Amino acid sequence: MKEIILKGKNFQNLNIKSVFFDESFYNELSKQKTKEGGNYLDLIASGKGIRGFKHLIEVLLEKDPKAKIIFTHDVTKKSKNNWYINLNDYKKSAAPRFFKLYRETGLDGAMYYLSQKIPDHFSYDTAIINENNLKMISKNIPEVFKKISQKRKDKDYIISKTADIITELGRKKKKLKQEIDSLEKIKLASNIASMLNDLNKFELRLSKKYSETSGKNSWQKWLKNHSWMFGVYYNEPYEKNQVGFSSIPDYLFPTIDGFIDIYEIKLPSHDIIKADTNHSGSFMWSGKANEAISQCVNYLHEIELHQLLLVKNIEKAYNVKLSFIKPRAFVIIGDKSKLNTEDEKEALRKLNYSLHGIEVLTYNDLKDRGHQILKISGYKE
Repeated sequence: MKEIILKGKNFQNLNIKSVFFDESFYNELSKQKTKEGGNYLDLIASGKGIRGFKHLIEVLLEKDPKAKIIFTHDVTKKSKNNWYINLNDYKKSAAPRFFKLYRETGLDGAMYYLSQKIPDHFSYDTAIINENNLKMISKNIPEVFKKISQKRKDKDYIISKTADIITELGRKKKKLKQEIDSLEKIKLASNIASMLNDLNKFELRLSKKYSETSGKNSWQKWLKNHSWMFGVYYNEPYEKNQVGFSSIPDYLFPTIDGFIDIYEIKLPSHDIIKADTNHSGSFMWSGKANEAISQCVNYLHEIELHQLLLVKNIEKAYNVKLSFIKPRAFVIIGDKSKLNTEDEKEALRKLNYSLHGIEVLTYNDLKDRGHQILKISGYKE
């Protein structure tokens, strides 16, 4: 059994200094790394690694102030003063009930889970009208009205309150519409300002030197955080170390319709194509471009070969089901303005056309796409 000292500020008000992990679970987590490359166990100890982690501990301590909390792969149970909690099981059970902005909902999720797993010590009061209860009521309003309107007192109250609501809505309708219109304009202006700022930073980065993938200022990290410039709307990218499969890029980009794209990042300073000295007037991919294309071919092959495993791992890690049918790959490389002749520009188009499932984009293409998205959003220079 391994002890973890709780270091986060969120734990300061709790009467507990540490929690425990059984050895096999500890060894498994110690191999996991954070997005920044740190130790995942340190992230858990800081209170940031697992949503609802602090609330689970808080609920247990309210029941047993002297509780010794042990996280395990085994069944959730109580043995004397030891509380064994299957952490992965808890995350699956409590996470759907946990809302980031509401502490009460986090406590509710912990109580719901513990009442299911240890019913002798915890009970879940469904009569409390929390956010989840309200959602259930909203989905069943006709049945709710049918039940409560059977009593005259309730019926009169409903009629009275409904009349008040209709009157108030009528009075506020015009003002509400004006407010919504104003908010939409503010939101649009804010999005445009953010995109303009991103494009300015992008052009400034092009005048400096950054690495492809290493370091917090790498092109890979920056483009991952500003993927709107690709011209495709993506959900939050998935990291390789969370997917549990090594033969894929560092990030997988899920499209809003449930498919996957991958990106191979090279530098803006790298050549895109070069003259074919064996054939006059012909061109071929540069060494760096060819290297990136070959890597994408390998990635696409591995993804299609192991798509069932990837679907399973992502569903387990992120609770999302994706399709890995015919993934697309993009190579980001080079400066198109260095293509001085029409022959070079035509050669790039021809070489791109010859690829299957892979497209080579330049940093100029990203900038052009960014400006086009700005125009579509209503920006006028």
